[in-house]
Amino acid sequence: MNRQASFPFKLFYCVAVLGTIVPIGLASSGWVRASTGASLVGLVPFAGPMLFLALGLYRVFLVARVPGTLDSPSVVGVAAVLRAIGVFCIYAGAVVAILNWISRPLMRMLVARPSETGVEFYVVGIYLALAGGVGVLGLLLFEFSRLLSFERARHAEEVR
Repeated sequence: MNRQASFPFKLFYCVAVLGTIVPIGLASSGWVRASTGASLVGLVPFAGPMLFLALGLYRVFLVARVPGTLDSPSVVGVAAVLRAIGVFCIYAGAVVAILNWISRPLMRMLVARPSETGVEFYVVGIYLALAGGVGVLGLLLFEFSRLLSFERARHAEEVR
C-alpha cells in the first residue's frame, strides 16, 4: 500500500526546499550571516552554492512535474515516527521560509520607529536564521523515512 503525497504537502515541501536554497530576507543579511557563521557550502566560494542551488531547483522541478515523486510505501515503527516529525518540520520550515521572504517589508510595516542601530531587524533575522534549520531537518527526516520504507518493501518482496 503506497502513501501518496497530497498537493498541499508537495507545495510546502517545495517551499521548504526553496527556503533552504534561496536565502532572501532578514536571515540572509550581512550582520545576521556574520553572527550565525558560514555554512559548509560556503567553503567553496562559487561552486558549492551554485551546486546546492542547482540540486534544490532540480528537486523542486521533480516534485512539481513528476507524479509520485514523494510517494512511498507505508511505514511503521521508527520510520513512521521519523516521517511524522519530518512532515511537521517541513510545514514549519515552509512557514519560516515564507516569513523570511516577507520579513523586511513586514518589519518596516510593524515597527513604527526603528532604533538608530536597527537592532530589531537584527534580532528578528537571527531568530529566522535559527528557525530556518527546521525545514532542513524536516527534509532530511522525511527523506530518510522514505528510504527506510523502500528498503522494508524491498526486503518484504525478496522474502516472498
